[in-house]
Formats: sequence, C-alpha cells, structure tokens
Amino acid sequence: MKRLGHPIAAAEASARELEAEVRALDKLTPADNGKFPPVLAAIDVKAGYERALAAALGDDLDASTQAEAPARWGGADAPKAALPAGATALGDSVKAPPALAARLALVGVVAAKDGAKLQKLLSPGMRLVSREGDLWRWDGFVRTAAAPQPAAARLEHKTRLTAARAELDAADKRLANAKKTWEDARAERQTLETRGARCAGGGAEAFVEGGGRGARGRAL
Repeated sequence: MKRLGHPIAAAEASARELEAEVRALDKLTPADNGKFPPVLAAIDVKAGYERALAAALGDDLDASTQAEAPARWGGADAPKAALPAGATALGDSVKAPPALAARLALVGVVAAKDGAKLQKLLSPGMRLVSREGDLWRWDGFVRTAAAPQPAAARLEHKTRLTAARAELDAADKRLANAKKTWEDARAERQTLETRGARCAGGGAEAFVEGGGRGARGRAL
C-alpha cells in the first residue's frame, strides 16, 4: 500500500489519538441506562466547574429524577434569597434538570480565599463552593478541596468525553478532507501526465512521417 502524504498522516494520527481517548473515557464512565439513572447523566457542566458542582451536590448526584427511585430529586420552587455579593450563581455554569433548580439557586461560586468570610453572610440553605472543590455551608460546615470527591472525577470524565467526541468528529472531517485533497491532486497529476504522454507521442509520429517524406524526396 502506498504511504500517505504527511498532511494525511498527521490528520490520521490526531483522529486515532482522540478515538483512543474516547474509548478510554467510555470505560471510566458508568452506564446510565439502568432503571433509575442518576441525575448526573442529565447534567452538563461548564469545563472547570466540575469540582465546584461535585462539592455542592456530592452524593446527591447519584439520586435519580424518577418518581419511583428510592433516592430521588422531586423538585422545589427556587428560593428568592440572593447570594452574598462576590458570589456568582453556580447554576449559570450548569445545565441540569428542573428538579435541581432550588439547590442550584442556593449555591454560589467564590474564590477560595473569600469563602470563609462570605460564609457568615449565608442565609439558611445556602452554600458556597470554589472551583477547586471547597465547600462552605450556611450551618457552619466546611469541607476543603483536599477531601476526597469521587463525584468530581466522574464529572470531569463526563465533560471531557463530550468534548473529546466533538473533537473526534472534527478530526475525522479533517482527515476525510485531507484524503480528498490528496486524491484530487493525484487524479489531476495523472491526467496531466497522460496528456503529456499523448502530446509527446503525437510529436514523435509527426517527426517520423516528416523525415520519411524528406528521404523519399532526396531519393527522387
């Protein structure tokens, strides 16, 4: 088999690398097609906010929105209370089922250095989180980013899997375009070579015929 040119080889290497990453992430991501799929399966979080969401919800990410599930999100009206100044709503960086609206409305994202002082301003039910995974709750509970957070890894895998699949689609398209460009160039080159051979052949025949007539003329 003829070796492909460098642009195609580079595009193919990129696509295959992403393909391997997607397969690996698929294995790390648990199946969500059970009887009571966890709400985590229906959540999309902005890259960089996975640890913040994991800190805010923790094991509650494993609860389902199915009414028959033993652990479930039933939904509640979002409270009107405002987060402290300096905190941004976590919900702005998360796409989640409506059943989580009340919880997300009470979670603010802050810089890690500001959590302790802003914790004193929280209303009942509120909590603050940092992007690193720290948690400050209205009732005085604190959990630092150093505490184990299995849900954070699951969210990061899920976010990266979504991005990797999109990157793989784009890489496959680049590879297909590179191959088409190469095939088109090869076909055009072959066409030009064929035309050149025909022209060269026609010129030789004319020369031979002309030379033959000259020889006959001199003989006469």
